[in-house]
Amino acid sequence: MSAPIRTIIVDDHPVVLAGARALLESSDDIVCVGEASNGTDALALIEATKPDVAILDVSLPDINGLVLTEQILHRHSNVHVVIMTLHHDRSYVQRALQSGAKGFVQKCSAGQNLLLAVRTVTLGGLFFDPPTALEMTSPGDAHAALAKSVDPLGLTAREQDVLRMVALGFSNKEIAARANISIKSIETYKARATEKLRLHSRAQIVRFAITHGWMTDTTEGS
Repeated sequence: MSAPIRTIIVDDHPVVLAGARALLESSDDIVCVGEASNGTDALALIEATKPDVAILDVSLPDINGLVLTEQILHRHSNVHVVIMTLHHDRSYVQRALQSGAKGFVQKCSAGQNLLLAVRTVTLGGLFFDPPTALEMTSPGDAHAALAKSVDPLGLTAREQDVLRMVALGFSNKEIAARANISIKSIETYKARATEKLRLHSRAQIVRFAITHGWMTDTTEGS
C-alpha cells in the first residue's frame, strides 16, 4: 500500500481549518500533517513537514495566497498547491494558474471535490471543481466560444496529446519524457497546436481543454 498523501491547510478561519482537516482525514489515502493561519507560518510549516500538497486560501492576513503560492513553489518545487477560496471570479483562477497552482476549489463546492483536487494534483494533473469549470467556460467568454467553434480533430494526434498534457500542467520536459521525444519536438507540436486553435495563453489552453472534456482524465497521455 502506498504512503498517504501528506497535506497542509492554510486558512485564517478556525472553522474552515477544522472542517477541511476532518474531511481530509476521513479518507484512507490523505493525511493532514499541519495547519497554518498565515503565510509566514505556512512557509515554516512546509519547511518542517515537507508535504505533498498545500491547500491555501487566497485571503490571508499577511500575504495574498497567490503570492504565497509563488513563494512556496520557488522554495519547494515538489509541493503541489490547491487553492481553496470564496472567490469565484475567473480572474482569480487565471492568476492562480499563472502563480503555479494546480487545483482550484471553491468553499461552496462539495467536500468530495477537495479530495479529488488533492489526488489529481498529486498525480500531476490539473483540477477545477464544477463551479469553477463552469465559470471558466461560460458563454460570456469569447475564447471559450472560439474553442467550441474549432474542431479539435484539426490537430494531429501528437499535437492533441501534447496540448492536453500542457493543459494538465505538465512541463515541456515532463511531456518529452512521457512521449519519448525531444523537448524541441514538444515545443514544435505545442506551437503548431496553439497556432491552429488560436490560443495565446496557458489560461486559454486550459479553457479549451475543459470545454472539450480533456480534463476529466488524469492518466498519462496515450
